[in-house]
Order: sequence, then C-alpha cells, then structure tokens
Amino acid sequence: MVWNPLAQVVAVHRDIQANPRYYWMAASACWGGMLFGWDTGLIGGILPRPAFKHAFGLTDNPVAWANISGWIVSVLQAGCFFGAMSAAFISEKFGRRGALLIAAFWFILGSLLQICTRVGSQSPEAALIQLYVGRAIGGYGVGMVSTVVPMYVSESAPKHIRGRLTGMYQLFNVTGIALSFWVNYGMLVQIGDDDINNQVIWRVPFALQLLPGILLVSTIFWEKESPRWLGEQGRWEDAKAVIARLSKKTVDHPDVINEVDEIRADLEKNVKLSFKDQFRQATSSGKMFYRCSIPAIMMFWQQWTGVNSMNYYSPVIFGELGLSGNKAGLMGTGIYGIVKITMTALVLSLGVEQYGRKALLVWGGLGQALPMFYIAGYRHIRQGDPTVDGASYVAIVMIYLYVTFYSFGWSVAPWPAMSESVPNQLRSLTMAIGLMSNWLFNFTISKITPILLVQITWGTYFLFGCTTLAACLWAVFFFPETGGYAIEDIHQLWNGNIMKQSMRDNRFLFKAYNNSAQGAAEDSDLEYHGKHEDSDSTSKGSETRAEKI
Repeated sequence: MVWNPLAQVVAVHRDIQANPRYYWMAASACWGGMLFGWDTGLIGGILPRPAFKHAFGLTDNPVAWANISGWIVSVLQAGCFFGAMSAAFISEKFGRRGALLIAAFWFILGSLLQICTRVGSQSPEAALIQLYVGRAIGGYGVGMVSTVVPMYVSESAPKHIRGRLTGMYQLFNVTGIALSFWVNYGMLVQIGDDDINNQVIWRVPFALQLLPGILLVSTIFWEKESPRWLGEQGRWEDAKAVIARLSKKTVDHPDVINEVDEIRADLEKNVKLSFKDQFRQATSSGKMFYRCSIPAIMMFWQQWTGVNSMNYYSPVIFGELGLSGNKAGLMGTGIYGIVKITMTALVLSLGVEQYGRKALLVWGGLGQALPMFYIAGYRHIRQGDPTVDGASYVAIVMIYLYVTFYSFGWSVAPWPAMSESVPNQLRSLTMAIGLMSNWLFNFTISKITPILLVQITWGTYFLFGCTTLAACLWAVFFFPETGGYAIEDIHQLWNGNIMKQSMRDNRFLFKAYNNSAQGAAEDSDLEYHGKHEDSDSTSKGSETRAEKI
C-alpha cells in the first residue's frame, strides 16, 4: 500500500480523539522527560555567563575551565546513574506511579539547593559545593524518572500506539531543552553580561527548572498504577478498572477482559522473581543475555552519537563555527532546540509506528554521521580561523541537519524499542541497567567534551561520526524489528538466529507499513512461533516471520 502522510496526520488526530485518556496518561508521566531536558539546555547557557563565574569564583583559564565546567555538567549524570540503579527496586516496591512521585521529590529538593546558592554571606567555595550537591540530588530524581517513565507508559499503553506514547518521553525532553535555551537567551537580552554582580541572570533559570517537577507531581497524582504492576500484586480488579478507565470501556467489556487475561497468562507463565533470580535468568544463556542487554546497548550508542555534546556545549560549538557574540550563539542554540521539537513531534506522529524502530535507527544514524564528518573537515581545514563565509554557514546548517536526523532516529526510536525487547518479568532490572548505561556514558561524554574541543578540536566531530556509523551497523546486523507486537508476544522474535532475523527485517528499511491496531505481525505468524518455540529448528521458525502489512 502507498503511505499517505496527510491521511496519516488525520489518522493520528482521530486516534488522539479515540484514546484521549491514554495520551493524557503518557503526557502526565512524560513531564519527567522535561526534568532532564530542562537542565540539559539550562546549564550550557549559564556556564559562560561572567556573573555565574564571578559568583562561584571560577577561573577563565581555558584548560582549567574545560575541566571544572565538565564537572559542573557531569555531576548531574553521576546522580542520574544512581537514580537509575535504584529505580528497579523502588518501582517494584512502591509501583511505577509511586516511584515517579518519589523521583519528583528528589528533583525538587535538588533544584531548591541550586537556587539557594550564594544566599547571604555564603562563600564562593561553599556555594560551589552546594551546587554540586544540588545537581547530584536532582540528578538522582532524573535518573529514576528516566527508567520508570518508559516502563510505566509501555505497560499501560495499547500495542498500536505504544511506540508513540513511549516516545513522548523524548518529545518532552527536547521541549525542555528548547525552553531552557530560550530562557537563557531572554535573560541575556534583558539583563546582559555587563554587571557581574547581578545573580538574576543565572538564578532565575535555575528556579524555572522547578516547573516540570511541579507539573509531574500535579498530573501523575491523578493517574492510576500500571495495570501490569497491579496484576503482579494480585490486584486484578484494580488492573481491570485501570484498563477500562483508559480505554473508556466497561470493566466487563470483552477487550478489557482479554487484555487482563493476556497479562494474567504471561505472569502465570513467568513467576515473579527476586532481583537475584532476575539476574540469574538474564544470564542463563548467551541469547537471553544479549536480549536483556538491548537497553544498555541502545543507550550506549545513543550517547556516543554525540548528541549531548551538542546539548550541553552548543553555544561554544556555534561560536567555533562562526556565530560570534553571546547573543548570536544562544540564538543559534535556541533555533537548534526548536528544530529538535519539530522533528521529534513529526517522527512520533508520522514515523515511529509507520516505519518501525529499525528503519529510524539506521537512516537517522546515517543522516547524523555525514554532518559530523563535514564539520570535522571544516574545523580541520580552518584550524580556528574565525572567518565567516559560505563554508561556515554550511557548517552551521550541518548542525541543524545533525539534530534533524537525530530526532528522526536515535532520539525517539530507542525508548519504545528497548522497553519492548526485554522479557516482561525482567523489565525492571533490564531497564534500570539500560538507563544506568545511559547516564554512565552521558557522564563520560559531558565530562570529556570540553576537553576534547580544546585538545583535538576537529577530531571530536570525526569521533562522533565514526561511532554513529558503528551504531547504524549494529542496528542493521543485530537488531530485529520489534514494532507492532503485543508485549506478551515479542519473545517469539528471539527464538531463532538473531542475526538472520535482523537481516530479514532489513527489508523494512525501504518501505513503510501500516501498524494499525492488529499490530505488525499476523496472528498466524505468532501462532507458528508459539508452536515452534521449543523445536530444534528455531532459526527456521525465525525466518517465517510474516510480512508487515
């Protein structure tokens, strides 16, 4: 069939009208994405301000400043790492919704500590320590949110819009980045850099990061628990009530009963495990270990595309490419944020459920790598020459192309893909490990980027171009398409030869499919997999996967 974008826009609009409660549920949870996004864009615009450096007694020596600015940025990721580590236990004990409320508490506490630095007679040294502590505590909340939100949404959403709803986390993330970019720009325009004693220019942006935390609490408070978590606690009537409420159906409606029965059957087949038993099962075989490693692998590749180098240090990068002056750099950064929002929204509406996860990862990654190679060549030839001409304008355009293709691929697609790929009974553990990988390498990238930009300059962009190409090759050879399956059925994709299945699914790199409510796979295909799940010819079973519609 021919894919019609206009018809798809109409279909998405109708879907929102038909499923408003599912979309509101996802939006309520995805305010958590804005927690991280706001701080990501915020800190890059605050660091260069003379008033900020003066308030905290920071040096202007380029090498020393590269080191200390890296620590200011990356201490948040250190907190995020431990937040992601604890998310599995907390979300199992207190529920997904409860974990989000706990995470919001830590984020708000950390934000308040950052706002209240340099109050009264506090010294610059003591204020810097308080800033570190506040960012680490706030990061703990962000790390917990980043693990729990995709888990909560994917467990609550119907399969035909699960990718779109889970990907909303990234939309809220990039919206937070863009808003904080423009807050920094507005503060610079209104206040300027002339008065180094005016703390408003950095204190107000820190205060405004409280907003997404407050919105998360005020919206998720009215939502219900994940029906799957309720089922794990034996609260089947509550699970049925949640599904009925979200789908706007009665509790005795056949669709509600069927969905509860599917969850019950899966839970009965996979007994609730302790974390020790989850780890033992995740490492029970090479194939199971690889499947459970998908979230960690995806988050590794996402970070090594270099996107957070652009997010944190974009004003510096735009300055290197010819946008001179603080206002020009922040203006370029603000436009960068708008491009991210626009492209992420378009992909969620028109791409993630039409082209699947694999195509977005491959084509988006290739589109990211090429601009990095151009910028590397440009910086190598210019060697710091500030002349603004056609080549420098092309380099600036390449930054926007880079973020366009990132939004098309590695921004949105990993969130539903990694949540879908892992076994249901191991989701808490594997998602936590995946997000720990995210924050570990986010920390690494944010710490080394300012040093790389000083030490190897153009090589920074060449490095990220090469790692992005490697991510594309992984998606081509080692990742099967997961879009369109019910969560309870996806395990059947991993029964055979994973590389062979991944190669077969490369046919979907070149055509769209209609992922309507029946999913990406035919029932007969799933039935075949079920019958051959324990057979010796598992690779043959893998090859018989049905064409997507």
